[in-house]
Amino acid sequence: MHKTSPFRNAPALVLVALSAALLMVVALFTLPVVGKWHTGDLLLYFNDSRKLLGGQLPYRDFAIEYPPLALAPFALPWLLVPGSHLLFTDYVALFLLENTFFSVLIGLVVLALSGPRDALPTLVIYAALVGVGAPLLPWRYDLFPALLTALALLSVARARPMWAGVWLGLGLAAKLYPIVLLPICGLFYLAQGNRRGLAQLAFGGVVGALAPTLPFVLAAPHQIGSFVTYHQLRGLQLESLPAGAIVLAHVLGLTAAKLEFNYGALHLVSPASAAALRWLPMAFVGLFALVCAAAWQSFRQQPRTTPGERPSEGAIETLVVYATAALLAFIITNKVFSPQYLIWLLPFAPLLRRRHALLIVLIAALTTLLFPFDYGNLIKMRRLPVLLLNLRNALALLLLGWMLFERAPAWFRMRLAAAPWRSAARSS
Repeated sequence: MHKTSPFRNAPALVLVALSAALLMVVALFTLPVVGKWHTGDLLLYFNDSRKLLGGQLPYRDFAIEYPPLALAPFALPWLLVPGSHLLFTDYVALFLLENTFFSVLIGLVVLALSGPRDALPTLVIYAALVGVGAPLLPWRYDLFPALLTALALLSVARARPMWAGVWLGLGLAAKLYPIVLLPICGLFYLAQGNRRGLAQLAFGGVVGALAPTLPFVLAAPHQIGSFVTYHQLRGLQLESLPAGAIVLAHVLGLTAAKLEFNYGALHLVSPASAAALRWLPMAFVGLFALVCAAAWQSFRQQPRTTPGERPSEGAIETLVVYATAALLAFIITNKVFSPQYLIWLLPFAPLLRRRHALLIVLIAALTTLLFPFDYGNLIKMRRLPVLLLNLRNALALLLLGWMLFERAPAWFRMRLAAAPWRSAARSS
């Protein structure tokens, strides 16, 4: 990709360090105000890791709502001070340091993927995303799987498909969502005619997913799927796209709606919520199929490379676009839109075109404004936070459509521009 090492770019390295410092300062400054919204998740991490290190086996001896590799970032604070008995406050401090370290590593990967001319503006975007998300970023474990997906992208850029598969497989064993990135990377290699790379990606993915999972499958074969069942039983979470629309209709007096707390989140109970839950899986299949079809069309236009040859910058830029689109499609059609889901975009957003990256910064800012700062009013279904929630959700949907439209074939964009409804709109 680049003959000059990006790590010789001192100003860019300073920006990575500043983003880490910004994360810690903002997180510590805001924690007294927003800590009540994070205590539940942090206590869950603390207790699960304490049971694990105490000799109990997850899934068999105690229930856990996450895939097996999630236990790695949970347990790391204990391993940083071996032999010590951590208080909860000590654990929280070490968890902050751990996630700050993960954010630095993601920043370095973003730097490695940036062109020499783009490194500084790209890292400014990265620092903005870290700063805006700092009241939430370090208090969830999602930076860990985000780092794994960043390493997968770097592996594709370095022509190491097996390692890309391993990192994505490990990400799948940590948080599940990287499963939507595997087909995108697979289409990337298939469109290049690189069947060897595709096979290596698939093999690496299987190895990465099974290695941390298989011991738990053997030890607790009947309980290992409990975390999947747990999420299948969840309802329509408050911040999801359909829930936001239903709550807005409730605020406008068009339908009844109330909230119930179960499965660790607030879920919407409404006459329309059951219908939304039925349609969301089909919406995901349709939207994800559209993203995959668009990705295939765009990947085929990229110059082919031989096995072992690094893809062009344009090819990696296209891969970033469709990886982001796949994640957005998954988030938009999900029955849960937890605020930390935006952390999944952190390795990819700074590498997008500036207008798209800045829109993600705005989406992240609206998300942080709602959670944790105004979540109490959102729970009470006050008008302003409900409007902001729907604005955030609409912008996420707009971003996905915008990215796909810009990459669509010229004939499609021309036909859309000449559509009758466009002519009617101009004449009116």
